[in-house]
Amino acid sequence: MTFEPLPEVQEISRETFLNEIVPTGQPVVMRGAVNHWASVAKSADTEALCDYIRAGAGPNDVSVMRAKPSVGGRFFYADNMRQFNFEQGRLSFGTFIDHLRAGANGDALYMGSTPIGESFPGLRGEFDMPLVPEGTEPRIWIGNRTVVSTHHDGSSNIASVVAGTRTFTLFAPEQVRNLYPGPIEHTMAGPQVSLVDLDAPDFDKYPRYKDALATARTADLGPGDAIYMPPLWWHHVRATSDFNVLVNFWWHDRPQISREPMEAFVLSLLSLRQLPEPEREAWRAMFDYFIFQKDGLPLEHIPDELQGVLGPINPHRAKAIWKFFTDMMR
Repeated sequence: MTFEPLPEVQEISRETFLNEIVPTGQPVVMRGAVNHWASVAKSADTEALCDYIRAGAGPNDVSVMRAKPSVGGRFFYADNMRQFNFEQGRLSFGTFIDHLRAGANGDALYMGSTPIGESFPGLRGEFDMPLVPEGTEPRIWIGNRTVVSTHHDGSSNIASVVAGTRTFTLFAPEQVRNLYPGPIEHTMAGPQVSLVDLDAPDFDKYPRYKDALATARTADLGPGDAIYMPPLWWHHVRATSDFNVLVNFWWHDRPQISREPMEAFVLSLLSLRQLPEPEREAWRAMFDYFIFQKDGLPLEHIPDELQGVLGPINPHRAKAIWKFFTDMMR
């Protein structure tokens, strides 16, 4: 399958990123964005890179996933969807990297989403990323030829390839219905995933997936390249080398006074989903006006001091909203 390529930039400043990229809500590939990392400079020499990362590792064990060759590197549900097709455990980083370098007996072997500060304190200053908010924790992912099933994150994400090659295939948030998402409380590693295998889709079982594929965008990334993915963009990631290292940064582009949107989403399952259709449509109009503000500020026709919790959000109103909500729940 061939897909439309993702847009690319060669050089980008923080100012351009914040003012011209982020506001579009669109992903972009940033070629050579982390070429200056010392680890990227060692990417052509796997042994040297392994020694470099090993020297920065702390004493704590790391979480590792391992899957048999029969799954083709795709970490996913077992056939009954109650278990998974891989095993998960903890190893010292040295043992993990030795297994990986020895070929892992043909298994897919993967250490994912490991905080640098916690598990690799010797690498704390290595992965600078000026495009993200100061203090954003880098996380490292190391493995062989593995496949991360199509999923979405609730935060902004910059993923940077240190070694190996990865193919990213992205779908816009509005494709959710065509991606046939799985449950949110029983997942492989936290994020909700699409149940469709990108490489072998079952169109009889998932017919709308054809519509999703028609919109897919893709890019191959090598050492030094990075990709920006806005919140809720679905992404499928295939590591295509025997040894792959990626470092990513997750962060939220919202005020600290904001709550997690997933909280409202889950509560809406109880409060809105079961309503009769006419009432749901009535609430859709309320949300469009007061929450999504499709017609501008909703109560600008009355003085600010009279707008109460429906007025523009500031720290004072944030506290008032939370009190209003908790009072309702008593």
